[in-house]
Amino acid sequence: MTGSDDSAMDAMLASMLAPPARAGDRTFAVQVDRAIDAQAAYARARSRFWTSFAFETLAVMALLAGLWLLSGTPMLAPLAGPAQWGVAPPLLLILLLWFGGTQRLRA
Repeated sequence: MTGSDDSAMDAMLASMLAPPARAGDRTFAVQVDRAIDAQAAYARARSRFWTSFAFETLAVMALLAGLWLLSGTPMLAPLAGPAQWGVAPPLLLILLLWFGGTQRLRA
């Protein structure tokens, strides 16, 4: 099956299967570049958000732990109530609203 026709057949197939000659699509290349830039910016913003979220979560947890420890002191016991969390729900609500508001503004 090999013979002199193979080179002619290869040349014919190469010419038939070759992509058409045309100029490059500049608008497509620009759109791809913009999409890559937008994806990189989104990744940076997402990283900043999660870093901020982690640090602010730790701060809120530290404030709640301090509140819990303070609510066990004899001086604040009347304010704490029977479950030692009488003061905590309103303060927790304030902290969570502050935390939610700051995270929403960053997004």
